[in-house]
Amino acid sequence: MLYDYFFFSAPQLKRDSLGSMLHPTDHQRMTREGFRLASDLMMDLVAGTQTYYMLARRFDEVPTPEHLRTAITRLCLFHTIITLSKWTELYDRYKSIIPEDVRDTGKRLRKEIDERGIVEFRNKVVGHIWDDDLKRALTNDEVEERLGVITKSNVAGLFAWVNDGRLEDNPDTAVGMIELVRDRIRQEYGLSDADLHR
Repeated sequence: MLYDYFFFSAPQLKRDSLGSMLHPTDHQRMTREGFRLASDLMMDLVAGTQTYYMLARRFDEVPTPEHLRTAITRLCLFHTIITLSKWTELYDRYKSIIPEDVRDTGKRLRKEIDERGIVEFRNKVVGHIWDDDLKRALTNDEVEERLGVITKSNVAGLFAWVNDGRLEDNPDTAVGMIELVRDRIRQEYGLSDADLHR
């Protein structure tokens, strides 16, 4: 029976961002995962940038050796770079569940991360000591040159672009863009904070 009622009433399968067909239970799982992962990335970016801001203020108040300032800046910067790199993975794997009205926001953030070379910096500096293309470790000058590209020669400016430290939402920051996408996923699929732990 070609026109069997069951055939027409079966749940429609959707393609995921990589082209595979999603079963409805997979779609529900993906919406919860996307919501949770976006929340985690937001939390991690806020933690990294706020730690930088708090310690930078403290270092201005109390004389602090330069090597300690440098170490703390590297810690916060590398943490932020790893987290921003994760956004590219989240966007690529979960864009099919990002509501249409904020998909461009997520895409814009991914594009900025790409243009700054953040993922490449993670791969060649933050996550590894060896540059496979050059078949050697990068020199300090090469690391500084690459750092200048991702920060646009302003480390504090990078932190401000990620999270400007204000309490109100700022949709021009990475945190603000992720929050907008995360909140729309929550709203679109009827999720709650309980879904963060499922």
